[in-house]
Amino acid sequence: MSKLQIKYSKEIAKELGKIAVCLPGEQVKVGDIIKFPYGKTLFGKTRPMGTFKKITSLKKIGIKHDKPIFSNAPDTYYFTSRKAVEFNTKSKSNFNLQNDKLLKTDGTIHVEFSSEGAIYFLAIDCDKKELNDLLAIENAVNVKGKEMLWDDTYLVTSVTIAKKALILQSRSKSSGITIEGNISGISSGTLKTNASSKFHFKNQTGDVFIKNWSDDVTVFMDVVKFEKQVFESEGYRNAVEKAKIKFKKVKIDDLLINHTKEK
Repeated sequence: MSKLQIKYSKEIAKELGKIAVCLPGEQVKVGDIIKFPYGKTLFGKTRPMGTFKKITSLKKIGIKHDKPIFSNAPDTYYFTSRKAVEFNTKSKSNFNLQNDKLLKTDGTIHVEFSSEGAIYFLAIDCDKKELNDLLAIENAVNVKGKEMLWDDTYLVTSVTIAKKALILQSRSKSSGITIEGNISGISSGTLKTNASSKFHFKNQTGDVFIKNWSDDVTVFMDVVKFEKQVFESEGYRNAVEKAKIKFKKVKIDDLLINHTKEK
């Protein structure tokens, strides 16, 4: 199962340039300190990929920070795995021939997956909230540095929450699912909708992970890695080894390197 979660993370990174919350909708907050058990590369390093495990939070270890607020600049994100997702549509509405869109649809859309791990991703009106005082937090972490282990841990610096989201991933080499209901617009065989649309699923074939059409789904996050820097400080008689925690920014390209094989 973890290999499909890694694939999900890699596709989100490649197609959208984001760090995925896996599983989508999982409860994670700005200020959480987490680990990624399956995000190891061939060289044994960790990356923020796959499912995560909560360790603690800034709040729990007594580090205060400004309360993050939403940007109020929402975006919508959509993609399907290339050459692995097809749509068959049936509706009771007529095409608007000028713009090739269905203005109102009351019918069905069948989504067919042709490879294991193939993804359908739709997240509407996504808004982001993030920490804006990382330097002060880094300094505070070093005061608390002896109170916990920082190895392979990450600080969640932002979360992106969709007003509404639908996410599907095939867990078998071939699978499919039918979506039925009111859908406000189909263009070029691709489902397009808005947060007020209502629909349901039926006639599933194969094995499909479904994040149902849901409110307030956490889909992305930003993280920094806790990195331990060791240096020497001149003591009264000889050099004394000391350590300091630094926040290392995660680059999206780092998520696209090869990973160890997962079970």
